[in-house]
Amino acid sequence: MISLSAVSFCSFSSEPTQLDWQDLKPAQVENQMVLPELSYQQKMILQQILTLSQFDDPETKKDLLELKATLKADGLNADGLLKLRAEYIQNEQRVAQAVTSDFDGQNVKIPGFLVPIEFSAPLVATEFLLVPTAGACIHLPPPAANQIVRVSYPQGYEVDTVQYPVWVEGVISSNLKTDNVYLVDGDADVTMGYQLNASSVVDYHE
Repeated sequence: MISLSAVSFCSFSSEPTQLDWQDLKPAQVENQMVLPELSYQQKMILQQILTLSQFDDPETKKDLLELKATLKADGLNADGLLKLRAEYIQNEQRVAQAVTSDFDGQNVKIPGFLVPIEFSAPLVATEFLLVPTAGACIHLPPPAANQIVRVSYPQGYEVDTVQYPVWVEGVISSNLKTDNVYLVDGDADVTMGYQLNASSVVDYHE
């Protein structure tokens, strides 16, 4: 997997603001929860409890009680740990979906890898997702919402490969939205943090 980190540059009034992907993450937002340290064996038992809790037959209930008793002997409350896990996941989701409006309405320039979702011709993308990592959203879970920019480029960009980065310039706005989009490996619900109306899309090394 290829990842891209932009170098920060000074911007001038006549030039677009050059952004790094870290700029799209609100600095003050982070998951404050800390999960307790568990051994590998304890994690496996907790995973078994989580799986078995989906069933309601007497034999499963018996197995659940035994597994919970094993953790209790280690001074651990299985139900409390699972509740804490659920809260941690919810917090992680909130962090992932936190966006900044600091650049709304600004003309910006940002490097990234494109994931085409609409074409005007077989290889000409007019709508695509811009992400910091090559191959993101394809055969892999999508990045955090604040690391996905939906780009509209009616002029179209001829896609030779999605393995090489591009520079995208245009007006950006924060716009947290979940859409069902078509990717090369099928439809997927993707939550995007930003919208960008592009005026230019060029190869990163051009």
